[in-house]
Amino acid sequence: MNKPDIVTRLREWYWYPSKTAHEAAAEIVRLRAERDEARRQFCTATVSRPFGSGTIYNCGAAEEEATRRGWDCFKEDGK
Repeated sequence: MNKPDIVTRLREWYWYPSKTAHEAAAEIVRLRAERDEARRQFCTATVSRPFGSGTIYNCGAAEEEATRRGWDCFKEDGK
């Protein structure tokens, strides 16, 4: 059986739910979102090519780069 995610465990701490645990869970969620956005930007920049006066990239190629690196940053829920 898989162990629940740390955020779930912090939010559902049965014996002593504390404000600190909930704040820690919220901070983890925020940091994960920030990390995933940075990863998406990196993958997009990696496959970007100059074109005329702008830059183009292929969304599929960016997702492939993320997959190659073992990142799930393009999934809707990040899981």
